[in-house]
Amino acid sequence: MSHLSIGKAWDEAKAALSAHRRLIVPIALGLILLPAVIASMVEPQVPPGQQPPPGSWMLVVLAMIFVMFVGQLAMVLLVNGWRGSVGEAIGQAARRAPPLILAAMMFGAVVILLFSAILAIGMGPAIESGQFDVDNTSGLGWILLLLGLVAFLYFTIRLLMLIPVIASEQVGPIAALRRAFVLTAGNFWRLFGFVAMLVLGFMIVALTVGAVVGAFVTLLFGRPEPWTIALLLVALAGGLVQAGFMMVYTAMLARIYAQLSAGQASVPEVKRED
Repeated sequence: MSHLSIGKAWDEAKAALSAHRRLIVPIALGLILLPAVIASMVEPQVPPGQQPPPGSWMLVVLAMIFVMFVGQLAMVLLVNGWRGSVGEAIGQAARRAPPLILAAMMFGAVVILLFSAILAIGMGPAIESGQFDVDNTSGLGWILLLLGLVAFLYFTIRLLMLIPVIASEQVGPIAALRRAFVLTAGNFWRLFGFVAMLVLGFMIVALTVGAVVGAFVTLLFGRPEPWTIALLLVALAGGLVQAGFMMVYTAMLARIYAQLSAGQASVPEVKRED
């Protein structure tokens, strides 16, 4: 078990982002911001509380998610001292993206099976409707659902190193899941606090920017509708917030991984660019 210092990882992440900003920012804009905007533009607009109907737009969104995974993997490589060019880092990230997707699908399949079993036990025959019904959920069902949520949170935090593991190590999806779980042993609460603070900060910024930009755009261009300037501006604002968050989050994951995997507590020597 390695001792983890979130403060030290934060200092290292800031230093690495500053040193490699001319390399990382274009990746964040091209492989995080742009896919996020495209996904927002193609997704059908529906009233709040409703799900958009299935369609070909889902394939576009899946492709954009793949591109974002590539962006995150490439940023991990650059933050942790990648020696090659940006193009080579992106190429390496693209080759490592399929194992990451397979690992995420494996974890997701287990989560779906777990909660399907919990709902089947807790709701009984009412589950046949395909909808979660609060009134027909038993006391045992609520207890199992709570335990399932706790288990989901626990394993999500324990697998937090999955992206840097796959970016940095030549392992398959199953080995990557196992490796990520081992690396985080003994550091659950530190990692949980890190994620909680970062997600809370992201939500505050995203909601604030969304409300301000949304009101301003609606005033100037009207209600955002599919394939309109209004929707494009709202998507750009949201994408910029997401890209900024991903830069900080991924840099932190990279430096936490460096501590937990090899005890490399310092940012690799890099030439700062003013």
